[in-house]
Amino acid sequence: MPSTTLKKFGYPDTLIKNYQHWQLLLRPNQVTLGSLILISKEKTHKYSEISTDAAIEQKAIIAEIEYCLKKRFDYSKINYLMLMMVDPEVHFHIIPRYEAPVEFCDKEFGDSDWPMPPNLGKSLELSGAYFEELIKTLQNDFAMHSLENMPKQKKYRRMYTSGCFDIFHQGHLNIIKRSKALCDHLIVGVSTDELIYKAKGREPLIPFEERISIIEANKYVDEVIPQVDKNKQAIVDKYNIDAISVGSDWKGKYPPVSCEMVYFDYTPNVSSSLLKQKLNK
Repeated sequence: MPSTTLKKFGYPDTLIKNYQHWQLLLRPNQVTLGSLILISKEKTHKYSEISTDAAIEQKAIIAEIEYCLKKRFDYSKINYLMLMMVDPEVHFHIIPRYEAPVEFCDKEFGDSDWPMPPNLGKSLELSGAYFEELIKTLQNDFAMHSLENMPKQKKYRRMYTSGCFDIFHQGHLNIIKRSKALCDHLIVGVSTDELIYKAKGREPLIPFEERISIIEANKYVDEVIPQVDKNKQAIVDKYNIDAISVGSDWKGKYPPVSCEMVYFDYTPNVSSSLLKQKLNK
């Protein structure tokens, strides 16, 4: 028998997807376009009392919600509200937020409270036909995805690594590839000729323009920037970096930064110095 919370939010007419431990509904009063309600099937009024299986499934459901809503509406942020004041069953209001109006069925829908907290007392002017189309659209979007086939969520959103890359080799590739495996967006800093000369007292073998073009062509790299100095914290602040990756020989020597550090072991017997020695021979 449906709970009072399910009935209040229009179940079964508003059901988007049924999970093992949760039910996902389209919120009848759309605070912003795509507002949802995630309701626990378990008979508990405390979030701390949901089962371990429900908690594990919820995490996967949230990833699926964020994936589907991002793909459909490209929201700017997403808000999760857990109130349970009037409706005691464990449930969440999921409110996508939009910095700019979003289009649906040739009509624009804005977020009048952006960037302030959402006002749950407000409701978009969404006629019956638009609401029915929204339900069908999201039902189809979520039906096309299963929790098992969802893209695996990476540990970091934005990551940074850097180097001279003077004679690009397998060791460079391994660090870049392993960094990308941990993040959604990988930024690589390439040291300028001036910075290399200042640090090593010599010009690089490969000019900056060529070195940066090589990194830009790498399929694992999302963004390339010049590294003009050793101020890593400035990079973290400017580009909202969550983690920096470097070789393990930097442990205890890397400049302090506010983000996480990831140390990778260097590829054995591969380095720019060794390659230069071989070239000299």
